[in-house]
Amino acid sequence: MPEALRITLIVVGSAIGVWLLLLVVNIIFVESYSFIFKKHKKALTVILYTKLENMKKIFLVVNQSGLKIDNRLNSLLSDIGPKDFDEPGSKEFDKSKNTLSYLKDEIMFVTNQHPDLESDNEFIQAKNGINEADAMYRSNIVMYNADVLGYNYWIRFFPCAFVFKLLKFKKKQIIS
Repeated sequence: MPEALRITLIVVGSAIGVWLLLLVVNIIFVESYSFIFKKHKKALTVILYTKLENMKKIFLVVNQSGLKIDNRLNSLLSDIGPKDFDEPGSKEFDKSKNTLSYLKDEIMFVTNQHPDLESDNEFIQAKNGINEADAMYRSNIVMYNADVLGYNYWIRFFPCAFVFKLLKFKKKQIIS
């Protein structure tokens, strides 16, 4: 075998070997981000469901105290279901999350005008639960969005991007 052919085969073989190594590393990163996404999705679902339950508790306490809550607010609260939080970034998720935030603002405005509710233990627990859920949601969203950026980077990593396009991996969207 001529020396030039042997050198060419070594170079081509080395290039293919390096590409395969990059592909394996890339697949490992993409799979690890996919695994992490599942955990974040579950956490977001639990956090928002907790916020929903605490919101229902606040509405119950406010209704029991004799304060009148606009029927529209009660209707908005009853329209939210736990299944709305299953898929972060979906229309249902965003709509329900935004509705919960709106309801929180509205009910806090109403309850701030009645300081006697601040002595009700159930109200205080529910209010604290909502505030804690908001804090956990914000920190979880930051982690989720960081993972989205990492995932999107690895599925578009130049040497291996065409493999992920062939396998129809889709870019994930960050959520707010």
